[in-house]
Amino acid sequence: MKIITFIAALFTAIGAFGQFGQGDSVMLVNGPRKLEPYQNKLKFDFGFDARRTFLQREWIDVGGLRVGAQYRRVHRLGIGFYFLNTRLFSRDFDFPIDEDLVEYEFGYTALYYERTLYFDRKWEISAGLQAGGGNVSVMYNPGGRNDRVKYTDIPFSTAEITLYGEYHFLYWLGAGAGVGYRGVTDLGAGVSESFSGPIVLFKIQVKLFKLARGFFDPEVKYEH
Repeated sequence: MKIITFIAALFTAIGAFGQFGQGDSVMLVNGPRKLEPYQNKLKFDFGFDARRTFLQREWIDVGGLRVGAQYRRVHRLGIGFYFLNTRLFSRDFDFPIDEDLVEYEFGYTALYYERTLYFDRKWEISAGLQAGGGNVSVMYNPGGRNDRVKYTDIPFSTAEITLYGEYHFLYWLGAGAGVGYRGVTDLGAGVSESFSGPIVLFKIQVKLFKLARGFFDPEVKYEH
């Protein structure tokens, strides 16, 4: 039920800030901004969404891929897929396992909504929300051998809030960084707190369709 609540809250936020179909301008932190015709339409949103996050009292690399849509230049909505890039071990656990070390595998899927707060040709500042869920797999090696055994999969719900900035090196390539916080529930007392924590995120925006359009229409290079 918590994940349903998270998703409902996400779509409530979208409805509150959507401004869908309300003229040819949007509100930014520095005031109203009139949209160009090419900005005031639906576009494909794709990006790699790598981040470092604090799990089990360690900074861990998490890889991600997201796919969605951008509307009226300032709204992005879609789905992201995230997974651990590094191995995560712990000696502090309450599972009834006759071992002193377990390994966690961590992955989740989340809906995301991002609202651009400021943009120009080179820079963009945005805030984002995510809500989703996944599993934490608990693994161990009997007798210290290398043949891992899965003890259990623990489902969880997660919600995130982030703030980040992005710089566009080329008209089809951008990179950004930001900070945020992830809250995780349903893993049980003590475990949820270990997987909740701050996020440092890094993003790469590869706009392949825009790159392809640029070969046929030089004006595409000036779109932002």
